[in-house]
Amino acid sequence: MTTRTNDFVLIQNRQAANEYMDKVSQESEFTSLHKGFTKVPHKIHRCYGLSQYEKLILVDLIAYMSDKAQCYPTHEMIARNVGSSSKTIERHIKELADKKLILVSQGKNNTYYLPNYLHCHPLVLLSEKTHEFIGSVRKQVNERELTLWVQEVIKSEEYKAFIAQLQKLNVRRLPFEKFAEKEILDSYAQFLRIEFGKRFPPDENGQ
Repeated sequence: MTTRTNDFVLIQNRQAANEYMDKVSQESEFTSLHKGFTKVPHKIHRCYGLSQYEKLILVDLIAYMSDKAQCYPTHEMIARNVGSSSKTIERHIKELADKKLILVSQGKNNTYYLPNYLHCHPLVLLSEKTHEFIGSVRKQVNERELTLWVQEVIKSEEYKAFIAQLQKLNVRRLPFEKFAEKEILDSYAQFLRIEFGKRFPPDENGQ
């Protein structure tokens, strides 16, 4: 892919994305309304098992929290921000709450909190293990076929079963159970290797 000559000025003196986004957030020549930015770990932003709306809503809630531990935007506010209806927001907020990715205190306006141990959340752990596996095999097979296979894995009953096992540990968060957590993740990695081998069997040369 080549760059058009008249676009050259637009790509001169490029800055690292994080530094550039910081400057974009602070720019106030024309408007000073939104001068902040939202810090979202990649393991959340790229978490398998979350729909696009769930990710958008979760990021928006984190943005409203900012330097506080809670926020209380209305469904209509979130709907305007993510470009959907308030009914859609209501439905996906319930799904996020059911998945224990947010905590909701009911009131005139709901108050939202993030749960403790979000880095150990079952969806996050299994998603990261999946990304880890993909990184080890993605050059071996067709990228599109790999994507389709991953999507099937995420929707499978086996994936849900691993989530359920991790969820039991996540509720208790007993220190000694971190070994059980590791065993479940190791079992999941083995499951991925087996399923990958079924979908993409090696050729006669072992490739």
